[in-house]
Amino acid sequence: MIQLAFPSFLFSLLLLVAIAIYLLRRWERWAFALSGGFLNLLGVWLWRLPLDEPSLTRVAYLPIALRLDAGGGGYGFRLQLTPSNEPVVVTLLLLLGTGMMLAAMANPGFSPGLVLLVGTGYTGVALMVAAPLPPVLLAPIFLAMLMTISLFPAQIGRLGNVLDPLRAILPPLLAVPFVLLAAWHMEQIPLNPQDTSVAADAADLLAVGLLLLLAPVPLHGAQPQLCESSPPIAAALTILFYQTLVLYVVYLAATTYPLLRDSSSINLWLTSTGIITLVWGGLAAAGTGHPGRLWGYAMLHDWGLILLLLSAFDERSRPLVISLFALRLVSTLAAATGLTQLRQATGDLNLESLQGVGTRLPWSTIAFLLGSLGLAGFPLTAGFSGHWSALQALAEVDWRFAAIVLISSGSVIFGFARMVGIFFGGLDNHLLPKERPVGVVFSVAAILLIASIAIAPQLLEGPIAKTLFALD
Repeated sequence: MIQLAFPSFLFSLLLLVAIAIYLLRRWERWAFALSGGFLNLLGVWLWRLPLDEPSLTRVAYLPIALRLDAGGGGYGFRLQLTPSNEPVVVTLLLLLGTGMMLAAMANPGFSPGLVLLVGTGYTGVALMVAAPLPPVLLAPIFLAMLMTISLFPAQIGRLGNVLDPLRAILPPLLAVPFVLLAAWHMEQIPLNPQDTSVAADAADLLAVGLLLLLAPVPLHGAQPQLCESSPPIAAALTILFYQTLVLYVVYLAATTYPLLRDSSSINLWLTSTGIITLVWGGLAAAGTGHPGRLWGYAMLHDWGLILLLLSAFDERSRPLVISLFALRLVSTLAAATGLTQLRQATGDLNLESLQGVGTRLPWSTIAFLLGSLGLAGFPLTAGFSGHWSALQALAEVDWRFAAIVLISSGSVIFGFARMVGIFFGGLDNHLLPKERPVGVVFSVAAILLIASIAIAPQLLEGPIAKTLFALD
């Protein structure tokens, strides 16, 4: 029987998936669907494994025994599955699997093989537990590299200004020197423990680096741009992969370095930039006329609310952040499902092409609207419960925060109200095709998922509780 450490086992499976996609390229949609289903099953299986009892785990139907507690690596790097990084690895696998399945729904407009490569890279960074420098301090370098690779599947075949997508690389690139300077200051602390200014400088430099990684306004430009010009599935995965790992890095930094948690600077900076980000997302959403860009600004508004809650770094804000981000994943992917169908049917997302599109593609239109409105916390959407809990928590601290969030959410909803009038108005293009059966299946599945979470938000209590336990 072959015994494998978990990182070797996981990367071997991902390599086999890539080979299978290549060999079955003549039946690419079936290959995408099967690969996506397999990755989702892998994520669910991993989530159910008991990591608190390290032992040999027999892989069903295979002569392989898996050592969950074993790691591997070289050159000073070590990759290992731990209780703290397990939720992140599972989330990345589920995102990757869902993205591959959605690529089978329609012409994806990007290379799923490249997306698989990017997802594998993010998973490797999440599994990194040791390195020549602490993994938290090396994360910006790897994030810059991965975001650079992410731009290829997001921009392949796209005409336009090639400099626009490069803005996505700026946040991690700008964070690198600050984090490395913070590492140098931390090395000086034991040499002169009486000098408290060195520790304070290290905390401030690390806080600036993490803030840049989080990409608030004015570093937000790549997000709405990707949503406007890139295939919706590629844009959603590019943004969600990055933000999943960044949130993990921030929590890991707060746990590893208490001096960061005790610093007043990062609390002030996250609060102010979070408010600016959610307000700008709301205002821009009310003024834009492009559905992809509108979706991007709704995501930006939701991200600003997460940053605002993240500023507390306490036990009460952590479940709110995790809950909001879990609902963000569901809403974003549901919106991408609907928008992909609209993009394929119309050929573009110009308002002239979308006039009356809801009468021909009602399920895709509803999936896009419900998913996007969930990012603003609209009632009867997946994001409502998370936004309502966040509003209550903010109102207890300062009612003005809650009022700002509520007004900004109203601006996002106003932007989508204008879009509803266009989608369900008079049909201009009578040659617009009707919805394909496969598109109906995926859109209805997305709508049912949104409705289930909206009606019974307690469905996510188990995963959120396990994630909280892992991060403690």
